Amino acid sequence: MRQSARILSWIVTAPIVILVVMFAVSNLDNVTLRLKPFELYLELPIWLLTLIELFVGFLLGAIVTWIGDRRRRRETRLLARRVTELEQSLAAAQKQAGEAEKKLAELRAQPTLPAVA
Repeated sequence: MRQSARILSWIVTAPIVILVVMFAVSNLDNVTLRLKPFELYLELPIWLLTLIELFVGFLLGAIVTWIGDRRRRRETRLLARRVTELEQSLAAAQKQAGEAEKKLAELRAQPTLPAVA
């Protein structure tokens, strides 16, 4: 399952990377970026602007995914704590069982008194 997910990820990612590189190589012209309410003009190459936009989109997607996944992470933490508690409880129960078996073996090894009639 893990290997197939990795292969699928590469099948999807590789063409996107190839397209981005092809776009960056073929668009070396500059573009003027104006922010209207402010008198700010930036002259950037198209490829740099595109890569910045892709990077910002990636970061926003990662943040949204991380926020949306918080419930699963919380459940995982709670389940991990519960597993630790249960493992400790099991170890204590096994120790008690071992002690009880030892006592039982000692009691069985003791000679019994003959019944008095």
